[in-house]
Amino acid sequence: MDFIKEALTLGFNNAAVIDVKDLVFVLEYRQFCEENLCGNFNVISSCPPACGTPEEMHRKALNYKKALILQTVLESPEEQFDVKKAKYNHNILTEKLYKKMEADAETTPLLISAGPYKRFSCMSAYGIDAQKMADAANMLCWTQDEKIRLFSLLLFNPENS
Repeated sequence: MDFIKEALTLGFNNAAVIDVKDLVFVLEYRQFCEENLCGNFNVISSCPPACGTPEEMHRKALNYKKALILQTVLESPEEQFDVKKAKYNHNILTEKLYKKMEADAETTPLLISAGPYKRFSCMSAYGIDAQKMADAANMLCWTQDEKIRLFSLLLFNPENS
């Protein structure tokens, strides 16, 4: 399966595959979870502390070789009005692709969501540096253009690797 083509067909604005070893983990990012700005810390199982320590999450991610980076760009004020809803819609698309990958592959991919979603942890729980991830995938993350960019990842092991 051409994961990038599938992602773009589903409606993501951008998609790229990078090596998991190119992801930068900053375990201190867990503090953003602990600040509980999303309201899910110590509430749902996919969020800290229930999901595991930063070190455990890091080790879990390193069990995979490749990362499919998925991006949705919110350009208009109307799209940006309800970021929570946009993250939810982004996560729905990510889950659809996850299910396709799961059916197509020998191993189950690891879904890292754009904000807490069902049983899937977000990038903050893993301590992934979004800017460096976007740089590795040749995507924009933080810029001066006032667009909001949402990311999720599907980590996987290529068949025959």
